[in-house]
Amino acid sequence: MLNVGTVWKAVANLLPQDKLFIFNVSERWHDLEGCGRPATPGKLRFNQHVVNIDKEAKTVEMADGKKIKYNSLLSTMPLDLTCRWLGKSEWADGLQHSSSHIVGVGIRGLSPHGSKCWLYYPEGDCPYYRCTVFSNYSQTNCPQAGSKLPTLCMGDATPAPDSDAKDGPYWSLMFEISESQYKPVNQEDCQLGGKTWSTVVKDTLLGAISTQLMTADCEVVSLYHRRLEHGYPTPSLGRDEVLAEALPWLQQQGIWSRGRFGSYKYEVANQDHSMMLGVEAADNILFGTKELTLAHPDIVNAKKNTELVYTKK
Repeated sequence: MLNVGTVWKAVANLLPQDKLFIFNVSERWHDLEGCGRPATPGKLRFNQHVVNIDKEAKTVEMADGKKIKYNSLLSTMPLDLTCRWLGKSEWADGLQHSSSHIVGVGIRGLSPHGSKCWLYYPEGDCPYYRCTVFSNYSQTNCPQAGSKLPTLCMGDATPAPDSDAKDGPYWSLMFEISESQYKPVNQEDCQLGGKTWSTVVKDTLLGAISTQLMTADCEVVSLYHRRLEHGYPTPSLGRDEVLAEALPWLQQQGIWSRGRFGSYKYEVANQDHSMMLGVEAADNILFGTKELTLAHPDIVNAKKNTELVYTKK
């Protein structure tokens, strides 16, 4: 099964070669892996940390002090952060979002879940709302079967009986846990496998037993945890009023705030939506065309696209 990265590499391969610009912070040019051709030197920079936007000077400031001048700025930065930077905290206060905890668990053995992919859990016997059988996407999401790894802990978070490295095979699960002011997450420290983890990782392991994703005697060989402050934009009372003021005002300053958190519309926040938000924003900047996805989510979500088709010459 192809993963999402492979899909976007294939999309990049459709772009004209003279328009494909890849440049990273170490100032070395890279081939775009999987596209079959080298990237052309250009002006696209990766791994740059933006710390400020000056709307009067029309510059974006980087953490290293460099400033980039713009005529029109297409920003996917969370709209609430953009508003605060530009002195519009009252708009930022009117937007709500939830944070996400991503927990990965690698397990020795064979997956008992067949071809299952995404599994949803609305019950209260686990902290997560969704689990993905990550190894079903690709075996490259696991170590090679011949790799020898020690057991970090057991499935019920108890210590492993020994620290001997053993053979696979391996399978993996990825859990998503939401956090907000209405749904706190236990982030106190705990010990697992001789390392300090957030307690949400332990709670996830115990929840996986409650929901029969794992058993207590499973051998956990790897753990991963990451918290994302901006996980999901939350549709809320007052949101539309904020967007009706903030987005046009930003455009008057030459800033098109778009994307999952750039335009803060959960109803058009999937990858396909986000790509079209970018396409339509670019067309709006260049040609003044209307942005259908941003303005009319009900229309774009109710129809199949037959008008906008990319044909490679």
